[in-house]
Amino acid sequence: MIVKDINRIKRINLHLHTNISDGFLSPAEVVQRSREIGLDLISITDHDTGDAYGHLPKDYSPLRILPGLEISSQHEGNDVHILALGCDLSSQSLVEMTEMYLLGRRERAIKMIAKLAELGINITLDEVVKVAGSRELIVRPHIAQILVKRGYCATKNEAFDKYIGNNKPAYVPKPEVTVPNALDVIHAAGGWAVIAHPGKLEKASYIEEFIAMGIDGLEVWHPDHYQFEVNDYINICLKNGLYMTAGSDFHGEHDQHNIFDSVPAGEAVLESVSRMWREYTCREN
Repeated sequence: MIVKDINRIKRINLHLHTNISDGFLSPAEVVQRSREIGLDLISITDHDTGDAYGHLPKDYSPLRILPGLEISSQHEGNDVHILALGCDLSSQSLVEMTEMYLLGRRERAIKMIAKLAELGINITLDEVVKVAGSRELIVRPHIAQILVKRGYCATKNEAFDKYIGNNKPAYVPKPEVTVPNALDVIHAAGGWAVIAHPGKLEKASYIEEFIAMGIDGLEVWHPDHYQFEVNDYINICLKNGLYMTAGSDFHGEHDQHNIFDSVPAGEAVLESVSRMWREYTCREN
């Protein structure tokens, strides 16, 4: 007789966004969807905020949830996103950083709207705030959404390509901390720092630099990664004793690129994530 191990983690997605940042579904809807499709473990990783965790249903068993957020940082002037997993979201240093991002992103939006006005494109901060959620954490897709709604662009991609993408006419850089500063905050909050979608890094050599700085892992599987990259990242993690994670970077059904349930994490990744979960639950207990 075969006994099924109901505690084994087999289906995961450790990179999900909600409408608290720039996703489409609410935190409760993400949890409901995760249960419906039979995921074992998820992490909601909204941009620079853990507010989603205050909006979860009281009972979501048998689903397991690892607290997380996706922190914006920079290295040599280039964007580096870091998944902060297993953090104490009430940590003072983490709260201070997320509040800095909240205020900084609002000021950035004001400057971008002013630049758009100089180009003859008139939208208002109030319009953007309405689609940004209760905490008004404004990110560029919110501005793109209004540009599409008002007919200035046909798609969000066009909004980025013409106006608000990096180095475009209405672009304003967002406030960011350095990678070492982000690592300090994550570790002070008791979390693990995992480089998100390393295939998007400006230079592959950054990975070795980040390992020397003290990262804890890599997001091995991501929909933008080729299989050879997945294999390379697994080998890097095994060589350096790093955690391996996998996530779809889901934002919403409207974006076909952001799949929800098809995260083909191999056995090496599942074992690594299971070890992370065991360590997290032992710490919490």
